[in-house]
Amino acid sequence: MASPLKLEQDVQGKVDSFRARIAQEAEDLTQSSIKVLVLPGGEGQLLRSNQHLVELIQHVKPEIELLREKCNTVRMWVQLLLPKAEDGNNFGVSIQEDTADQLWTVESTAASYLRRFSTYYNTQAKLVSKTVKYPQVEDYRRTVAEVNEKEYQSVRQILLHVRNQYATLHDVTLKNIEKIETPRSTNTDNLYRGPFSTPLSFRSWLSCSGSWKAGS
Repeated sequence: MASPLKLEQDVQGKVDSFRARIAQEAEDLTQSSIKVLVLPGGEGQLLRSNQHLVELIQHVKPEIELLREKCNTVRMWVQLLLPKAEDGNNFGVSIQEDTADQLWTVESTAASYLRRFSTYYNTQAKLVSKTVKYPQVEDYRRTVAEVNEKEYQSVRQILLHVRNQYATLHDVTLKNIEKIETPRSTNTDNLYRGPFSTPLSFRSWLSCSGSWKAGS
């Protein structure tokens, strides 16, 4: 009968041998399953963005920036027309404040449109990196296509919003132009009228400055 010490040594030897075999099989399996997607042109080759979306975004961004600039200019004009604080007869002043708030809201919304473009590029880069690292995972490829399609729809929706915001601001400002320029019936001589002394001058400035046209 073998001694307990020899039995323990035999068991320990089998355990060590089993561990070594499992570790070697795991390493072989890992090396055989890792496949790196080779880019055209070799390592270091630029993986280009979706050129259709890049060109679309490059056309849309100037329109958004123009909307921000116009809202900022008109908002400052309205704020400079605000009279000094007095008791009573503040209906026109409230219209001025509401108009300035609406212009600020549109200006902030336009800024958020610009931020979403960088978010798209960041999301796209992460997904493409995952696709290159794990080419065998089909879901990554499908997600890239879904993200690009969603971004195209978003850019189209942004353009519609820009058009609607131009139309809404133009309509609201012209309907209230008299209260905006003359919030009170007294001390109107001290008000700063700026470049929009008449509804016609405001309409001309809003419609002709920049590339955006009301009918486009």
